[in-house]
Amino acid sequence: MARQAHEAHTSACEVYEEDLVLLHYGDLRGAARQKLDGHLASCAGCAGYLKELATLLPLTVKRDEPPPEFWQNYSRELRGKLDDVAAKPAWWRNLATIFRPSFIPAFVTAAVVVLALTFTLGKAVWNGKSSPQDDEMAEALPVAENLDFFSAMDILDDLELLEFIASQSNNAA
Repeated sequence: MARQAHEAHTSACEVYEEDLVLLHYGDLRGAARQKLDGHLASCAGCAGYLKELATLLPLTVKRDEPPPEFWQNYSRELRGKLDDVAAKPAWWRNLATIFRPSFIPAFVTAAVVVLALTFTLGKAVWNGKSSPQDDEMAEALPVAENLDFFSAMDILDDLELLEFIASQSNNAA
């Protein structure tokens, strides 16, 4: 029986359902509102539907406001984080610690080692490696020594004679 009473109150005229929701939110104005007000005076179903909208719709929207404890914890945590940032030294101060007097001997030693290695290992780079001309000269030296040997034997002096003899032997064959 309670169910039938509940259904009687929730049944609104289909024509006016959208207008009832707009009326609840305060978005219905002008002639449409006057027409709906006149209908509500004569229709118990639509009036009950409007009352149920007024009681049920606010329940569907939850408050998004955090409790006061949240704001107290938030404020405390924010102050703690700000204090941590203020206490932390700047990055450039950390870099400045490298240049303290206790580190200067280490830097000087490292510089001396780098210079020594540069002078010893870089000597070939600075003097330059053997150029291609030097390599060609190294290959030509034994040939030059052999030329001296042949010229000492007086064979090259009679080159024309050798060529003539070679041409005669080719013709005879």
